[in-house]
This record gives sequence, structure tokens and C-alpha cells, in this order.
Amino acid sequence: MPAMDYTLLRGRIRECGMTQKELAEKAGISEGQFCQKLAGNFVFRQDEIDRICTLLNISAPDIGEYFFLPKKL
Repeated sequence: MPAMDYTLLRGRIRECGMTQKELAEKAGISEGQFCQKLAGNFVFRQDEIDRICTLLNISAPDIGEYFFLPKKL
């Protein structure tokens, strides 16, 4: 699986006035695990994506842009 680009997700977190730590806590993910997922060391589970989208008001058609955009080489 190619590495994912989470730049848009990081930007959306800031737009919503949260830190990565705050979002992780609200989504029920440890801060360390969340950082590892953003670094591409682990993948986000579907239930985590659902919770994060709810917290950040990301609509279903936009999920791919935030979670499944491959990094450009």
C-alpha cells in the first residue's frame, strides 16, 4: 500500500481549532498512536476515520481526500 499524504487532514485539524493531541483524545485514540498513523507507520481503522470525520465535519464524499491521497514521489 502506498504512503498516504495527510497534509489536508492536518490542515483541517488546525481549521477546526484543535491540536492533534486534542483530536486524538476526542476520537479515542492515544496521542502516540495518532502521531504514528499520521506518520504512515499504521493505518487508520474505519471506526477511527468515522469518528475523526464527525469531529472535523468531513463529509463522506471528501473522506478520500483526507485519508486516501497517496504521497507524490
